[in-house]
Amino acid sequence: MFGKYKMHQNSGVNPPYAPAYPLEWECALRTVEVVTRVDKAKLEELLADTPFELVNDRVAFRFMLSPGHTLALQSGAMFDLMVTVAVRYEDLFTQTHIYMYCSDPMGIAAGREIFGYTKKDATYRFNEAEDGSIDGWVKRRTIPLADFSFIPDPAAPLVRLVDQHEQPSGEIHVRRVPHPERPEPVYADIVYRRTPLEYSRPLPGRVVMKLHDSEFDPIASLKPEILGAHFMVSDVYGGGFGVEDRRLLKRLTP
Repeated sequence: MFGKYKMHQNSGVNPPYAPAYPLEWECALRTVEVVTRVDKAKLEELLADTPFELVNDRVAFRFMLSPGHTLALQSGAMFDLMVTVAVRYEDLFTQTHIYMYCSDPMGIAAGREIFGYTKKDATYRFNEAEDGSIDGWVKRRTIPLADFSFIPDPAAPLVRLVDQHEQPSGEIHVRRVPHPERPEPVYADIVYRRTPLEYSRPLPGRVVMKLHDSEFDPIASLKPEILGAHFMVSDVYGGGFGVEDRRLLKRLTP
């Protein structure tokens, strides 16, 4: 089920205590990244219940296909849509995902429980043509969320999440466990992780992205202005104690 990976005794993620997923995984990664500008007040509102400092007004919409993902061997691939902003926290220059959608239930469970991700379930299309163009869509429970179409163009501007050479690395989130008696967290902390990635040089291009209104998934309400788009590939991507930097930074509650 998990390829060469297995469960760890006493890891806290073994049945019957939680969904069955290993702590190690690996895959390739193919990413269409659409960099946008969003009203900073909207982003600050989304981060109001975190201690993170917003870096700028840019938001990256990352349509990410993971062929051969070892958490999703039954389907051959996992897909994520990450809606990401750059943040600072203490000495870290990193990023947090304000919205996330994932095609695999194991990836959703592991992401939410271990790292505090905002992952929700989704279905997707990610189709690569021989000429390098890519088109696709994301739906949640049959409701359309996003459509995109990317065409490589070396003459297109290359716009990144931040302008400087150093890009934010790793991911940071507030992880919460809900109280069983009251609508509040019984436990909360700050978790950071940095997975190995060896992305190819970004290939710029032209993109069309349409976000659909949804009462329960209001990504369209961000009203992003597209600044640029590019495509990247990494043959190195994975997780687990042996390959990534995983840190519980601070306990918030209790």
